[in-house]
Amino acid sequence: MGFFDRFRKKTKYKNKKKNYSLQTESLESDYTSNQSVSNFIKKFSFGEEEKIKFVSSLTPREKDVYLLLIEGFTLKEIAKQLGLKYSTVNTHMTQIYRKLKVKSKAELIINYRNVRQ
Repeated sequence: MGFFDRFRKKTKYKNKKKNYSLQTESLESDYTSNQSVSNFIKKFSFGEEEKIKFVSSLTPREKDVYLLLIEGFTLKEIAKQLGLKYSTVNTHMTQIYRKLKVKSKAELIINYRNVRQ
């Protein structure tokens, strides 16, 4: 490896490091103010009427699973409590996520913890 090869590698590393720091600074400036964060949350959250409408579209058994999910129960605990197979509860959970337009249990709890229809 010659001198110029080493020089090129060092320059390449410095340029990458500079780009990462620029990206980090721009991200920090975008999301540091409270106003930006609250606008971001409002953009991706539904109103209470829409949430109630989504929850009312659940079947009675899906509502049972939904209520236990937002209480923080695991799928195994829900299956045992309702006397269902784990796979059945998992299917209900998948349908709940689809109908309520969420992608995770955390998102479900955050967005729907106050909706208990």
